[in-house]
Amino acid sequence: MGRIVYAEECLLNYLEKLKNPNDYTIGLILGQSTEQKDYVVHLARTPPPASKDVIEESNEQHQQNSPAVKRIKTLGDVPSSWVADHAKHVTRMLPGGMWVLGIFIAGPVDCLNENNSMQKLKSITSAIHKNLSVNPYLYGNNPNESIILAFNNSNKKFSCKSFGDNASMKNADWKFQLNITKWYQLETRVDFDQLFPIENNKKIESLKKQHENILDDIYKKINSAIIAIEDSPKSPDELVQLTGNKKKKFLKQTKNDESNLNDVSLQAAIYIPCSSNSQYEIKQINCNGQIRLIGQLVSRTFVHELSRVEEATNAIKQDIMRSLASRLEMHWDSLLEEENSLPEDNVTLHEPPRRVLVALPHSKITLSDYLFPGEGHQEALISLQELLDLKVEESSVQKEFELQVDPSEFYCQNELSSKPSEHAKYQDNSMYIVYGTGLGIAISLLILAIIIQYFY
Repeated sequence: MGRIVYAEECLLNYLEKLKNPNDYTIGLILGQSTEQKDYVVHLARTPPPASKDVIEESNEQHQQNSPAVKRIKTLGDVPSSWVADHAKHVTRMLPGGMWVLGIFIAGPVDCLNENNSMQKLKSITSAIHKNLSVNPYLYGNNPNESIILAFNNSNKKFSCKSFGDNASMKNADWKFQLNITKWYQLETRVDFDQLFPIENNKKIESLKKQHENILDDIYKKINSAIIAIEDSPKSPDELVQLTGNKKKKFLKQTKNDESNLNDVSLQAAIYIPCSSNSQYEIKQINCNGQIRLIGQLVSRTFVHELSRVEEATNAIKQDIMRSLASRLEMHWDSLLEEENSLPEDNVTLHEPPRRVLVALPHSKITLSDYLFPGEGHQEALISLQELLDLKVEESSVQKEFELQVDPSEFYCQNELSSKPSEHAKYQDNSMYIVYGTGLGIAISLLILAIIIQYFY
């Protein structure tokens, strides 16, 4: 039996609006996957490449240069690397538990009936998989099967196929329906306060490598953590729907109001176990610096109504790692010069991007964008339109998901340790990366404080 793919009927209207008599339009299929079913939440058209000299460049550069776009007359004109790069940027915006499920192609013919076209489409999905798998924390436990949707502009008919690791194509049953599923929203927070020493007998590593080491360490802790939904441990095979129904019943009894009960948000708590190794060895090491991670990371994920608790907890863990990995990757990519040596100063400030959310127009599901200091919500609207093909009003952007406060409020006189009480006062809502002398702190509900202090 082939896969069944459910999508909202409004997405069919989206495909029909992409109609172009002679050209092709390619894009990404976004959603949540189960063993036999996929739930599509959005279709995102890939911006056409500008010219041969930019097909390897990122979407941000394409937005800045804004050259004349290249028309896609045949599938051979589609650069696989361009679509794969689009998939990486879009994956950063997805909540945990959701992925780029595959690609769609709209054109004058049904591409899935032509062998050459099928091979080209498979090569594009393979390029996406390869590009995302470079960063496992971004990619997560992506489904093994990819889906390809072909839409014929001429007769408005569509067909769908899926294929897995064995590369054999199978027919998939794509269904456009109204109100295909209910979604449960889960929110949680995880607190960090951890030191990462930089030993002086080791070669000084680049900032990128240091961040990768932090991600590896955090992943081990998050992966071993216990997540309790609505303050009670549950069997991994229990349906999230049961917990949701209990909360709806409780709210109805306490508030005597049935309004908005379909949009109940479930709260989850994450518990990171302490080491139980009784043979834990304490040793003294010589360091030329340290990285300190302090703060609180906020996670928001969505699971379909038939999800099990195990699926929900995996989605939360993936969201934490995906958000952290996305910010650090964007941060080191934004630096003009890589820091491969000790800075001359004691403390220097770097601020990673903060998160804003926007709800899909046909769903309660929210996707993310990340804004650097100095960027406003207009930049988020541009990203949403370029990467997700979404035209939304500024009022649709949830700006207060992570707050931003004037960093000047938190400048200290000299060293970070000079006023520990002041530092502790704000550690529940700040986000900052600090290197060198002076101290500046940006504020957010998600705290990422990475501090390097060098000793002489």
